Amino acid sequence: MKKIENLSIRETVFQQIRQAILMQDIQPGEKLTEAEIAEQLGVSRTPVREALHKLEQENLVEIHPRRHCKVIGITPSAIREINMIRAQLEPTAARHATTRLSDHELNYIGGLLEKSRRHSDEADIKGLVEIHDQFHQTIVQGSNLPRITTILENMHEYIVSFRTSYMSRPELVQRSIVEHEAIYLALKNRDEDLVEELFKKHLEGIFEYEDVVIESNLTN
Repeated sequence: MKKIENLSIRETVFQQIRQAILMQDIQPGEKLTEAEIAEQLGVSRTPVREALHKLEQENLVEIHPRRHCKVIGITPSAIREINMIRAQLEPTAARHATTRLSDHELNYIGGLLEKSRRHSDEADIKGLVEIHDQFHQTIVQGSNLPRITTILENMHEYIVSFRTSYMSRPELVQRSIVEHEAIYLALKNRDEDLVEELFKKHLEGIFEYEDVVIESNLTN
């Protein structure tokens, strides 16, 4: 984690620790202390203490008074719950985006697909995750449904963590790329029903690997 140099200390401390946990830079089971984190980030212990209490409310850490803070991380139940939410909201957002995305945005999505093929050929997992993330985010944001967009954005780090796990599997990478291309063609044709149907099938296919991803996270 980087030292903090701006004045939005409380929120920045919280976001940095949260992201480190969700991206597994800090592993489940690790013990954190206010003093160590404060020194690492270059801040006082007060914003660190506040951040840890907020993270406990999110069930990402477990605080043991006068001892330490234990990282829980993303639990299997959290993964399943977030995937349930995605399954309900993303296809709806995609349907609404079908007639709202501009030609420029559609061209951008088409460019993402070209990049995803290149990253796949190079076995660039990080690049693939970023491209797939941009694909989904562009469509959701293009829906002009601010509440759905906000809900999904609040879960973004959870989604990226799950996406990183399943994108390490070559068979899922190729499957996702093919499905993204089909969604893109349906978007270009402004076919709302088909876009929604393809998005549902795309997410269902990903979630079939839910237990595999959970098992991988628990054993890593």
